[in-house]
Formats: sequence, structure tokens, C-alpha cells
Amino acid sequence: MTPKDTPSPAPLERQTMRVETPENVAIEYPLAGPGSRFAAFLADATIVVLLIVGVPLVIGLAITGLELGGFFDSGLMIGLYAMYAVLVSWGYFLLFEALWDGQTPGKRLLSIRVVMEGGYPVTTKAAAVRNLLRILDVQPGVTCLFGGLLMLVNSRGKRLGDIGAGTVVVREMPIEFPEIQAVDTAAAPPRLSEAAYSALESFVDRAGALEATTRIRLGRGIWQKMPEEVRAENHEDTVFDATPLIEKLYADESARRHSARLSLRAGSAAAVALLRSKRDRWERFRSEVRSIRLRGLRSLDGDEVSGFAARFRDVSADLARARTYGASAGTLFALERLVGTAHNLFYRPASKSLARAWRWISADFPRLVRARWKPIAVATLLLYGPAFGSYTLLRIHPELERELAGGEIIARAEAAAAGAGDYRDTWGDVWLGSGFLSTYVIANNVQVSFIMFVGGALACLGSAFSLLFNGLHLGSAMAVFANRGVLDNIGLFIAPHGVIELTAICIAGGAGLWMGSAILLPGRSPRGVAFSERAREGVSLVGGVAVMLLVAGLIEGIISPSRLPAATKLFAAGLAAISMVIYLALAGRRVTESPAA
Repeated sequence: MTPKDTPSPAPLERQTMRVETPENVAIEYPLAGPGSRFAAFLADATIVVLLIVGVPLVIGLAITGLELGGFFDSGLMIGLYAMYAVLVSWGYFLLFEALWDGQTPGKRLLSIRVVMEGGYPVTTKAAAVRNLLRILDVQPGVTCLFGGLLMLVNSRGKRLGDIGAGTVVVREMPIEFPEIQAVDTAAAPPRLSEAAYSALESFVDRAGALEATTRIRLGRGIWQKMPEEVRAENHEDTVFDATPLIEKLYADESARRHSARLSLRAGSAAAVALLRSKRDRWERFRSEVRSIRLRGLRSLDGDEVSGFAARFRDVSADLARARTYGASAGTLFALERLVGTAHNLFYRPASKSLARAWRWISADFPRLVRARWKPIAVATLLLYGPAFGSYTLLRIHPELERELAGGEIIARAEAAAAGAGDYRDTWGDVWLGSGFLSTYVIANNVQVSFIMFVGGALACLGSAFSLLFNGLHLGSAMAVFANRGVLDNIGLFIAPHGVIELTAICIAGGAGLWMGSAILLPGRSPRGVAFSERAREGVSLVGGVAVMLLVAGLIEGIISPSRLPAATKLFAAGLAAISMVIYLALAGRRVTESPAA
């Protein structure tokens, strides 16, 4: 085949994903194109901006208008807003896709949906992966250029988030069975070729203008060329003038073709009969699926589930028959959507109960930390190595403080050396109360951990750079205070929460390195498969990190800036460190299930 003859790949809007269900029924999903996905993203981004900016503005105006400002602590409100903004910006897409069956408001508006590669509903873990990695897909800026280019070169239109999550975005089209009231159920399919039918049509049109001898001669010639089974039905050997037989055959064939045109949307004659006999049952099953989809399969008792399963098997068998009978694309599409939707009700991911959440916190997360200790250990070295290095360097060469630590840290260290009693006094210009500090710190640290994890998708470079930068900053700040003899000023602030917070950062960095290692060292699996598997493990680690940072943030907002005695703070720091070590080292050791379950 020459390059000129090489067929170009079909537009993404015309591509489909074919999956095989456990019931041995093949279902095809039409893939969503870049245009509809970008339009959905713009709609969702608009909603996110309105939520982050508009809702707080309305609340603020209402508080001002009702003169309720005295009832609210301004510092706490600022901290709560910081947390709210982080929750909305990171959680909007995740929560909607996880809880709304793969759709956000924007996706529903554009009739597209996220599903797993096997056609199953998207899981919470997959939704988390694809939406954390969105920060890379929308780059540079918010142009979505990176993700858009990946979608164009990927055979299933996947962006980086989809590759990591093992998801695809499909078009959501209505289930509509063709209307066939105008079709004659007794009509049989056409029997003649186009050439034979054209010959009949030409003869019938001209027969009245021909001389008798010419008409008889032409008629017998045309009749002899008709299919043998057609001629056998009319005893052609006894025919002298074939004109009446040709006219009768032409009328019959025209009726057959007219019926075929009417039933084009239903397929062959056998498909028409199937559609006629089953259509009402399919419609009832569609209504049942819609109702169960809203209420959940758990709302049915044992007998109702058995009955629903039996009807699901019947409709699956009807889909196989429709394919065998040559049903139209519209009929097959509607049946595939119906079977696929019902199939997803049976194979929907297990709901997230409080018991499962507790099991994950109390056992699965610490077990996964232990299982992935190697990348976490590398992340720890990348954080603490530069920290000790920069600390040692500035202790030996304090003249480099301004280049490494910056003027703001130096000014605060000098203020502490001038007589400030504790870290709260040193940072008095920004201290707005423990409520503010706690909520603000939690929001900021969770966001930092997310970005540190996502950076691993850049072949580990992003996570490594973030760890190195934070280590340099930590060591430099400690050295600046130590050079002025007030290390305790910053040390007593960091000590109560620092062990938990810094360990959480190391775990987040390790999760990013583990995900990125699939690009560099995929092992025996293809890079895409390895990346998806490690990304989903990594996001489980990041979920645990968020819980750790919540605990650290509460300590940092309440105990760390307090005026408690130094011994009390050190006791709190020791208690937090021992508790964390026991939790990560021993929790879940008696659980036999896989930590990634």
C-alpha cells in the first residue's frame, strides 16, 4: 500500500471502545472527542470559579448587611476560606465523578461520562488519580495544551490523568429503540440484485410502447435472466408472453424494497420481528434500570435482585440475537447502552462505608507505607539531605544566608534575637489566632502534598525538585535562627507537629516517586499499565497523607504557637512521634487483605 492509499485514523468522535462483559456480551462505547471534553471542562471551571469567588462574596455581603460581623472571628473566617478554596478546587471534579457516576455538571451538559477501561463505573481511587493529575494536563497555564496533545496521539483519547487512572471518557447517548409501526411484518426482504431490478423497471416502463413481437422477445430474455427460484415459482416453461409475470415480479419486488426502506432503522426482516416482539420488554427493563440506578441495587431484596438478574440475562441474549439477525446500528446501540448500564449496576465498586474508611485508616494505609518503604526512604533522603546540608553550610558560612534563606527569615530571626519570647511573638504580624493558623496550615500543607505527588508524573523530576527545595528551605531557616542563638524559638514551634508533618511530606514525595518510577523502570509491565497501577497506589498514600496533615495541622494551630512551657511542648512532640511510629510500623499487621484493596 502506498502512502497515498494509507487510510488515516478515524476521527476520535467516530472511534469506539469495545469491551467484553463477564456475561460474554460485547459492548461498544463511542469515545468522546477533544471538543466536547474541553467544552465540559470550561463549563466546570466556570462553576468552580463561581463557587470559590461568588459564594464567599455573597456570604460576606450577607454578614455585612445583617451586621453580624461581631459574631465571627475574622482570623478564623480567613482560615476557613483558605480551606474551602482548596476543597473546591481539588475536590469538585473528584467528588462529582466519584459520586455522580463519572459525570460532573459540565460533562452531563455535554453528554459525556468517565468510565473505567473495562466499561465499569469509575472508582473513587481512579477519580482521585485523574483529577490530581489534571494540574499537569491543563498546562501551560490553563490552556490544556499538554492534555490535549496527549488526547490527540492516544488511540483512546486519553489525557495523562486517564492513563494514570485507567479511565476513558465516552459519549453518553440516549437509549431509543427505533419506531417500526409502518413496517409490514409479512413483507419479506428483497431478492433481486440492483441490476436485475433495474432491468425489470426499464421493461415495465417501456412495455406499453413496444410492438408485441419485440415485447415478447425482450420479456422472455429478461425473464430467463431472473433467479432460478423466482422463475420456478411461476412455472416459466409454460409462459409464451412473460410480460404479466415481469409486471407481477416487479410489483412484488417494489413492495419488498419499500418495506426494507421503512425498516432500515430496524435492520433485516428477522431483526424487525425481534424488535416488534421484544420492544415493550426492553422499554420496561429500561425503566427498571433507571429506577434502580437512582435507588441503588441495595434497595432490592433477594428475590428482586434475582428477578432483575434474570431479566438482565434475557436482554443480554437479545443483544446477541440482534447482532446475529443483522439489526440496525440504532437498535444495537440502544441495546448495548441498556445492557452496559444494567451491567454496571451489578459491577459497581463497593460503596465507601464508615467501616471501610476506618479499615483503610487503621490498617490498609500503614501497610501500604511499609510495602512502599523504598521510594519513601528515597524521598526522606531527598528532603533531609539538603536540609542538613544547607544547615551545615550556613553554620560554617553565615555570609550566604541572604542567598539561601532570604531576607524575610533573617528579619524574623533577628526579631527573635532582639527579645521575642516565642514563635508567636516573632510572627506577630501574621498571627490571627489558632483557628486561622490551624485551618490555613492544613489547607496549605494538603495542597503542597498533592503537588508533590503529581510532580512524580514528570519522570520523578517534579517530586524530587519539590523535596529538594523544601529541604533546603527547612535547613536554611533553622540555621539562620541557630546563628543568632535562638534556635529554640523556631524549634519549639516546629517540634510538636513537625515529625508528623515532615513524615507526611516524605510519604507524599515517595508516592510521587513510586508513580514516576513506572516511566523510568516499569518492570515487566508496559509503561502505561505500570504507571496506572502505581498511580492508584500512590493516590492511596496521598489520602493517608491528608489525614496525617489534618492531625499535624490541628497540633500546629493549637499547641505549637501556644505559650505552654518548653517541657510540655517537647513532651507533646515526643508523644506525637512515638504514636506515629507505632501506627506506621505496627498497625494492620494482622490484616491479611492486600493493602491496595
